[in-house]
Amino acid sequence: MITEDDIRLDQKVRAAWMYYIAGQNQSEIATQLGTSRPVVQRLLAAAKEEGIVSIGLNHPVASCLNYAQMLKEKYDLIECSVVPAFTRDMTLDSVSFGCYQLMKKYLHSDEDKVVGVGSGLTLKKTIRRIDFDSANTRCVALISAMNADGKCNYYDDVPLLLASKIQANYYQWPAPRYAQTSLEHQMWCSNRLFNNVSDVALDADVIFVGIGALTQDSPIVKDGFITLEQLETLTLQGAIGEILGRFIDASGDVVESDINNLITSFDIRRSPCPRIAAACGEDKRRVIFSALKGKWINGLVTDEHTARWLLTR
Repeated sequence: MITEDDIRLDQKVRAAWMYYIAGQNQSEIATQLGTSRPVVQRLLAAAKEEGIVSIGLNHPVASCLNYAQMLKEKYDLIECSVVPAFTRDMTLDSVSFGCYQLMKKYLHSDEDKVVGVGSGLTLKKTIRRIDFDSANTRCVALISAMNADGKCNYYDDVPLLLASKIQANYYQWPAPRYAQTSLEHQMWCSNRLFNNVSDVALDADVIFVGIGALTQDSPIVKDGFITLEQLETLTLQGAIGEILGRFIDASGDVVESDINNLITSFDIRRSPCPRIAAACGEDKRRVIFSALKGKWINGLVTDEHTARWLLTR
């Protein structure tokens, strides 16, 4: 579990890297870290006093910051945060903290804003860290947690969890995740309520999503949104993972499949805002890469091993 001391150390190293290596001024660093200039001054002073800064940075987190900068340049990203890798659970915890920092940067202000939210364990862990309100925020779900029979999945109702945490107005996605027929899909996606929520999603100032691998252990399978038979068919059709319930191939293209024609979720490629994915682990690397190639995302929070792998592609 990441402690308060870990959080303070992380902030010191990030501030020092941006100031001494990236050449950013203290005001720019304060904006990036979501804090004030005096706090940045104290972070830099503490980094020098504690020996984190000499000629370089004497801490392994510095390599993560270098990876993040290289990923931003390689994949033309608006945001990128790379965190240290530990055990599987600790790495997931670390990535959730990195995502929390970006959420705080975008949401912890008095300005009116719209945040679009997907689903997944990493986002849920991220949101559980939130300790601030953002009452002027509108939170819109980008994917439904409801199956074809109307049953809502607690695990997947991540946008509602965020809205309750930050005390924001909440827009629920007004359709089941997958329609059962083309006619039903047209009915769901053409009604007034659906179009209204879609317009809110299109106005998002920032989007946070998860990225799913495609295996028998994937939540989208275990939670009953697709069957094992559909999983096998999708795999044969070239699908390697999903973003907001859309199944994509290794090139980042949407797979030609019946189920992809029945998804009701928001297509985030329509949005010009920062679209940040939080994902980590060896099983998700190919999907993250395809999401970057397909321009589904322009922001990423991941672990250092995945970052190194992405830099070699």
